[in-house]
Amino acid sequence: MRRVIGYVFLLVGAFALVAAAVAGFWAKDAAAKFPLNVDSRTVLEGTASGAQAKSDTPVPVKYVNVTKADPEASTDDVVVLIEVACIVVQEDDPADCVDPDTDPRAVNISNSAYALDRKTAEPVKDQAKYVGEEFATEGMTGYVAKFPFGTERHDYEYWDDTLGKSVVATYVDDVEVEGVKTYQFEVSIPATEATLSEGESEGTEDDTIGTYEGAQTIYVEPTTGQYIDQTGSQKAVAGDTTVIDIEVSYSDETVAKNAKDAKANISKLNLIGTWIPVVGLVVGLIFLLIGLWLVLRGRKPNGGSHAAADDKTLVDA
Repeated sequence: MRRVIGYVFLLVGAFALVAAAVAGFWAKDAAAKFPLNVDSRTVLEGTASGAQAKSDTPVPVKYVNVTKADPEASTDDVVVLIEVACIVVQEDDPADCVDPDTDPRAVNISNSAYALDRKTAEPVKDQAKYVGEEFATEGMTGYVAKFPFGTERHDYEYWDDTLGKSVVATYVDDVEVEGVKTYQFEVSIPATEATLSEGESEGTEDDTIGTYEGAQTIYVEPTTGQYIDQTGSQKAVAGDTTVIDIEVSYSDETVAKNAKDAKANISKLNLIGTWIPVVGLVVGLIFLLIGLWLVLRGRKPNGGSHAAADDKTLVDA
């Protein structure tokens, strides 16, 4: 019976070691993928002025960005994200988005879609294949919705939709935000000629050409690449007209939620990539040693039962 139990311990120990190896060498990488169930609401608050804000002086605005994954267009390797971003003057408690044709509080409303590699979080090359020609931005590079898993302390390419190209996000420092360790990155865009709005077809005389400048400070949780906090400013000028001059930052509620989500995601990755391998290794080795001891202890001495019977006969004689 002792030997049987020993073999059970050996089997369980071997299984634990295999599970630890799988978790250590494969499971963590498999888990570090952009999720397909994204449904987030990010709120930024600040001020804006200019033609779009319908004010020459700064007025309070709220910038709401709703991002959802499109499960039908996404695949195991690519996630398709749909974004609706609304900037609304905060007067008489408006909704997140208001009709720009009927409500003067509307500053700007935009719809966009893009496809990202679920492992690297970078835009895939053939955007039109996933989001259609209407929303596709070919040549899209840099990071859009998040930084990579395992973000490091160096500069990254960061996509700017107004310029239609990536700019440099410069690593600045390690900063703790809401109890979460983050890397601070700075984006600085000097006044640059840009297409501020397009006519009925891209490249026509109806396009509004002007200058665009901006700055952003992004706080990134390095394990997951998630944005925890962000502040930004943008200014667009066409001729003598300031189209928009805006400065916003994540609301306190958004920062708190981002920090909470990041902590939960870090725990999941650590469980899969650290705790399961370590615990599996320790438990596996312990069970193997116990099993080996039980098996060896369960062996009968040389000669077996017949030898024992012979000894007894000699004593009786």
